[in-house]
Amino acid sequence: STGATGVTGANGATGATGATGLGGATGTTNYIPKFVSVNTLGNSTMQDNGTSTSVGLTTPSIIYQLNAYRQQLTINGDGQSTIHGYRTRDSQNDGIGYAQISANTATRGFNFWGDVYTFGVGGWSYNDYSRTAGTFGSEVNGLYWGGLGYRSSGLLNYGVYGSAAYASGSGYAPNERVATNIGGGFFGMIGAMTKGEIIGQINDGELFSTYNVGDVYTSGKQVELINSGEDMLPSYSMTSPDAIVYKQGKARLIDGRVTIKFDAKYARMLGESPIVTITPMGQCNGVYIVSVDKEGFIVEELNKGKSNVDIGWIAVGDRIDAKTTEVPTFLTKSSFNKDLKRVMQTDGNTSQNADGMSWDGKTLRLNLDGVVQKPIIKEPEILPISQNQNTNTSTNTETGTKTGAGTKTGTNPGVGPFPSSPKGNKIK
Repeated sequence: STGATGVTGANGATGATGATGLGGATGTTNYIPKFVSVNTLGNSTMQDNGTSTSVGLTTPSIIYQLNAYRQQLTINGDGQSTIHGYRTRDSQNDGIGYAQISANTATRGFNFWGDVYTFGVGGWSYNDYSRTAGTFGSEVNGLYWGGLGYRSSGLLNYGVYGSAAYASGSGYAPNERVATNIGGGFFGMIGAMTKGEIIGQINDGELFSTYNVGDVYTSGKQVELINSGEDMLPSYSMTSPDAIVYKQGKARLIDGRVTIKFDAKYARMLGESPIVTITPMGQCNGVYIVSVDKEGFIVEELNKGKSNVDIGWIAVGDRIDAKTTEVPTFLTKSSFNKDLKRVMQTDGNTSQNADGMSWDGKTLRLNLDGVVQKPIIKEPEILPISQNQNTNTSTNTETGTKTGAGTKTGTNPGVGPFPSSPKGNKIK
């Protein structure tokens, strides 16, 4: 049997005092907390409603996964940004290419499904003033730069605007500085296509305005404007169905005979002996060509005359490269210009699509409205894996086949942190 309970013993010594706990934790629903003092939690500038996250004095929006808002204060100076990405490295860390998995960046956007009107990175601006753009890229000191959706100091609007005018000693820089800058570079099956509603393209250069490597074709006239001192007079280029070079000059019969040598430059341009036409410019018995070759020709007076009289002459001959000139057949089709205009239709016209174009190695194919593109087979989408997940990681993948461009319609819900105040007229 169990005996009676004994007398309770004395209390033991008091233990050491524990660490001081947190003070009051006050805050607002959905706000991510931060330490407002050493032992006190309060609201941070970040909110998370379980669907979206926001930073700044704004409520999370259903149309943004992460939204950052900041009203910049002029007193804080220049160089401000709402979101800032900064890339550095512990040693040289080159990328290996231009692909998404090959390049290293400070910030990036990735658009896995290239649906209609979708973009990896976007930038928009009201462009109220001048020297402003929706998106901008530059060398760190602003020596060369480019903007998308740009408004210039002349209040002209550009889809793409690039400048390298002050880089590497260009323009009127001292001779010891070498100019290596280019305002814009475009490369591809066709390097560039421009279409203006009024004027297609304007070029200006101190040394020259345009240089072309290769043949130049136009379906219009070639017109030069010659400065007469009073006005600019139009001068039309001579045309021919053949590739020919032309030379003219004057000479003088001495005792009824003259030998005329072509200058070396003209002689080297000739593919064969030219056709020469001569005209006496004074009274004589008439003249004839004794001989002609690529070096020049000999003229004598008829009937063994001995006149001393001036003559004028014109020489026309095939260019040395005339036999190698072959106009592409597709350019000679009467429908080419009409088809090309449909290809060059601006996507600013959202009610109609432009026609396609392709090069098959021999001809430029236009009017490809009915051509079905091959489906794009995508690699699985691999979500980023944190550096400490070295083993037992799972991969979230998304695969699919794109068979064509879809159409999406809807109404902008108008949800966002920015006030919809009217845009007034502002002084540049």
